Formats: sequence, structure tokens, C-alpha cells
Amino acid sequence: MHKGNTNMQERSAWTRPTALQPLPGACDSTSVMMFDGSSFATREHFGPVCEWLRRRLDEGGPRHRILCVVSAPSGLTEQYHDTLLALNQAPSDRLVDAGLPLADSMGAVLFAAALEAHGIRATVALGNQIGLRTDTNYTRARLQGISLAALRRQLLQHSLVVVPGGQGSAARGGQTMWMGRNSAALSAIALAAALGQEEVEVYSDRPGVFSCDPDLVDSATLIPRLPYSQAIQMSTSGAKMLHHRALEHALQNRLRIVCRRNHAKFEAGTVLVADAAFQPAVVPDARSQTFEADIGTAEDAARQLAAVEVPHVLMPGTRAGMRRVVVTSGFFDAWHFLAIECQLPVTRQNTLLLTRVRLDGGVKRELVSPSALAARARELHDIHCTPGLPRTPPQTHAPSSSAQPLSARLAVLAHAQIPSHA
Repeated sequence: MHKGNTNMQERSAWTRPTALQPLPGACDSTSVMMFDGSSFATREHFGPVCEWLRRRLDEGGPRHRILCVVSAPSGLTEQYHDTLLALNQAPSDRLVDAGLPLADSMGAVLFAAALEAHGIRATVALGNQIGLRTDTNYTRARLQGISLAALRRQLLQHSLVVVPGGQGSAARGGQTMWMGRNSAALSAIALAAALGQEEVEVYSDRPGVFSCDPDLVDSATLIPRLPYSQAIQMSTSGAKMLHHRALEHALQNRLRIVCRRNHAKFEAGTVLVADAAFQPAVVPDARSQTFEADIGTAEDAARQLAAVEVPHVLMPGTRAGMRRVVVTSGFFDAWHFLAIECQLPVTRQNTLLLTRVRLDGGVKRELVSPSALAARARELHDIHCTPGLPRTPPQTHAPSSSAQPLSARLAVLAHAQIPSHA
């Protein structure tokens, strides 16, 4: 595969309205933080997080505020899923997606109650109070603008404001909308940019991005600094990290993302910035789904997936005239969408995507059997990512346009276009 192959279409930067410049008076400083669902996996997780936030408020002084964007605890999401099964309802993407905004709201309310119990003056902003204005696509709403008046009032009255991740309101009508799965980080990044902040803190059970999945490769190491272009490449290739839409938005607004562990010492790990050097990495996507079809059908499938912003890559087929479509990250029922909803004649294949990110910013992809994924990932990691062993050197000549880092190609992005490498 040629370097730079990725499913990401080149999006136009979301224009930041002039009305979103920070206003004085609400507070002297504001920290924007995002906690993923693993931060509240059990009741015991709430206490340490609350104490950490109390410490941060004390360090910031009486006029310091924290805007805390939270994902639903995993238990709430699973409880909703199990309820559907108990009611003999197939847990389709549509039903699950429709219930997740409620789970996010419940998670935010529970967290605010825990903060109050720890003596922290907190409140919850829901729907219109958040200020994220979207279109009217209920479970896949697109961000259209931001109005911070209500949120600023909340920050003036409370030390900490809790926001359910991914939740917004329709620009026309004001109904509560949801921006899709894994959109909590997008909420945090959009609000931080609108508030004029330079940094967002993201808390999860891992302190950042590793050179490979540490669950599969014991020698995987934490990457201290990572450029957004590489982070987007890894995210769309199936790495367990922030969603590519959130990373694009941070890049467009020149924000810095500091990844932190959500327990113990809450230490910082990877810092995502625009201008860091590429680092060698291997991304095994155990959740990827592979389909093969003739070239015309594969390109049609790519258009359909792009229209609903599902990450995917196109790869050569097993024989002439064929092409394979690989849907990454595993949060989407690609078979139902392509074969049933779109009625495309695609064939499933039992292979998984393995991606290597090179020092020059390019990528090389291959498909392997599920049983070989871990061993092949370890092999590639030992060759290309282990200190002291040979690595592919950066190119000294000017790369072609398709080989440029993704940050150089994020200028135009039409949702329904075929991926640039198709």
C-alpha cells in the first residue's frame, strides 16, 4: 500500500464564529476536562475523581472554574443494552444510539451528585444549556455553531459544571440532539475552543497513546508527544483513542490535548499537538470488518460509509477487478448497513486490519487472519518500534501529495465523497 492511504476525506475547517471570543467576568480561568466512561465504571471510581477535581479547584483559586464533559459509565450503557434484550428487542444500532443520550445525561447527574457530596459546588448543563448547536439528525447530529451565554452563567454561579458528552440542541427548534458515539471528546474540544482555551485534558484508563495496543504487545511504549496528523491516521485505522472528528476539530483550532490517567495519581501521558514529529507505531484493529466487492460496488460502499462518517479504508481485492472495503473501530454494524440497508452485493471476509505508521508520516496496511493478528503485530513492533532495532528511515526527497501527513490534506472535506485514496 502507498503511504498516506486513509479513509479520511479532506474536511474544510469548521469556521469559528467571531461571537465565540472569550468574555471577561465569569471567572479568572477555566479548565476543560473530559472523562470517559471507564472513569466511573464502579461506585468506587467516583471518590478519587471528585478528590482530584477538588485539588485542582483549590490550586486554581476561588475564581477558577472547571468545565467537565463526561461519558456515560459503561454500566449504564450495558444496562440499557440488556434491557432491550430482556424486552426481546434486537439491540440494533438505531435503538442503542437512541438510548445513549439518556445514559449520558444520567451519568452526568450521578457525577454531579457525587461532587456535591464531596463539597464541590456543581451543576449539570443539558440540551440548550450547553450551547452546542446542531442539525436535526437525532443520533448523528453535526455541529453547526455554539452559543455560550447560558453556559457562562452556569460557570459564574458554580465552581464546576458537568456536561454530558455528545449532547447538543438543534439550531432550529432547540430539541436535544446527540452527535454520535465517541463524541464526548468533540464536545469538550468544541467548548474549549469557543471559550478561548488552549488546552483540553482527556482522562481515560490509559495515560495516552502507545506505540501498539499494550493488551496485545507487552513491549508497547507510551508516546510522549504525538502530532495530530498521526493521531488521526491511527484513529481512523482502528486505534483505541479519541475519535477522528474530535482530533480534526482540535487541529483546526490549534488546541493542545493532554491525556491523563483517570485514577491513582492522574498523571499526564501523551500530549497531542500540531507540530510534533511522527513516531513509529503499529495499529492492530481486532474490531475491523472486511468486505470484498467489484470495484464499482466497493467505491459505492465507500461513498455510503463516508456519508455517515464511518471510518474505513479501501484496499486491493484478492483478484483483478475486485476491491476490499475495511470498516475500522468496530462501533458500527457495517454488514447490516451495506448489505441490508444499502443492498450492496458485498462479501464478508474473515480478515483484520493491521496498520504500520512510518517515521515519514506514511502508512502501510495489510490484512491478516484473526489468529495471526497478535503475533504479526508483535513482529512488526519489534522491527519498527523497539529502540535499538532497525527502523525505516524518513524519506529525504519531497513526498508526493498522497504521502503528505494528513494535516497537510485537511483542507476540503465533503461528507459524501469517495476517500482520497480510492
